Amino acid sequence: MKNICKYKPDEFNGESGVALIAVLVMLTTVSLLVMSMVAYSQLSSFGIRNDTGVLRSRYVAEGALNRITWLLAADSNQYNTSDLLNFDYSEYEEERFIADGRPRELDYYGVKVKYRIENGMGGISIDNGVRSAVNNLTRTRAANEEDLSEAITIFNNRYTDYTDSNDMIAQDGMEEEEYQELEEDVKLPRNSRLQFREELWFIPDGIKFFPPDRNGRLSWINPLYMQSSNNRNRRSNQKPDLFQANYALLTNYANLSHENAMETLHTIKKYKNSAEPFILADELDALLVGTLRNYFSTTNSGCYRITIENAAGDASSSARMDATFFNPGISNDSGITYYDWLIY
Repeated sequence: MKNICKYKPDEFNGESGVALIAVLVMLTTVSLLVMSMVAYSQLSSFGIRNDTGVLRSRYVAEGALNRITWLLAADSNQYNTSDLLNFDYSEYEEERFIADGRPRELDYYGVKVKYRIENGMGGISIDNGVRSAVNNLTRTRAANEEDLSEAITIFNNRYTDYTDSNDMIAQDGMEEEEYQELEEDVKLPRNSRLQFREELWFIPDGIKFFPPDRNGRLSWINPLYMQSSNNRNRRSNQKPDLFQANYALLTNYANLSHENAMETLHTIKKYKNSAEPFILADELDALLVGTLRNYFSTTNSGCYRITIENAAGDASSSARMDATFFNPGISNDSGITYYDWLIY
């Protein structure tokens, strides 16, 4: 009998090729899945490491703040420096802690913490109402701009409606119905005294008269009610701080010319950033110094704002901290009242 089943080598070549392609596709898919898992694992690890670093920097910032607080108290107890405009760092071998806004660095258990000390009462007080503050900040421009003068009147009326206890609406003012038209379910106005200075931004046009600083904060308005309590360490200070003055304050509030305002800003910036600090008053014209003293505070108010700008010690992400308080003294056992205490 003849064998009619003969092997043909090329009979199944097409099917073998399909199987090979399927295997290659499967291997590629598995490789992609493995690579994705590795990449996801690395990203997750990076995210956790970043969050852990920020959390750690918060603890470092709090610890550094406590140390800086007592360094300030010890400095004030030993030297009681008053006039900052004529302060001379070269007279001291040890580090001094004054509210001049210069960038500083503190070694906190091996972590280089960057911070600044500024006058905590360096802004304008609105404890007795906002009208005086608005008028002072805009008086030069408002005298020459009719539209601005009208805007000031409207804002003052809206501030009155926001803080008074009645529902009577002033001319161009705003009560509950008007606020609800801007945003549904809003619980405004307060109809009582402001609890936070940032409430000025709830009032339309408030942010135009009181713009935020570079950190998004309303730092050139003093925290509320800090003058209302008697304390032996507190000094009356209703003037804005010279070391924190901006162009608008110098020109609209102090009525300086453009040239004098720019000279003042340039000199203050140079003073803060100079590796070799100098006496600020010596770098300014004597007549200009007299004008600045009339409008701005150049003395130690006994109130400080500490800004922790970096508590990570390297290029990694760091929490920032702002705290405002009066000098607690070196023998204080009653705690510290903070008018600002923010981590962001």
